[in-house]
Amino acid sequence: MNQYLSPFCEIFGDIIKRYGFNVTACDNDTIIMAGRGYQLVFVIWREAVEISYCVIKNDTEVVTYNVRDFIITYMTDADRTISEITFTADQNEVYKRNIYSLNHFANALKNHFPAMLEGRMDWLELFEKSEWYREPRVENRKA
Repeated sequence: MNQYLSPFCEIFGDIIKRYGFNVTACDNDTIIMAGRGYQLVFVIWREAVEISYCVIKNDTEVVTYNVRDFIITYMTDADRTISEITFTADQNEVYKRNIYSLNHFANALKNHFPAMLEGRMDWLELFEKSEWYREPRVENRKA
């Protein structure tokens, strides 16, 4: 079971509701917010939270853009300001750091990339001009 699914749905609750996302955990590390024709894929590793924007190409493939560092570039102090989070004694530092990161990304997406949340590609031109741009990959669809 993905230990992050429940807190993810809480952290992204307003976004999930507003944009009508379907949320699924593919495995212990991956959570997908699926919209109509696109997906935001969060891979929660020991060292970081990765975010990819995926355009659904067909039933089995997606075109994947790794947008994590691009989003971080636009994060402000306000995006990093979150309310107090209570953790239990059994939740380690890696878990805590990832929960904070998910909060920061939720804020940054809401504040700076509503087009990405809506499934529009308005952000792509800016991304292509950034130092973080890499050619998108065609990958197997996870969900």
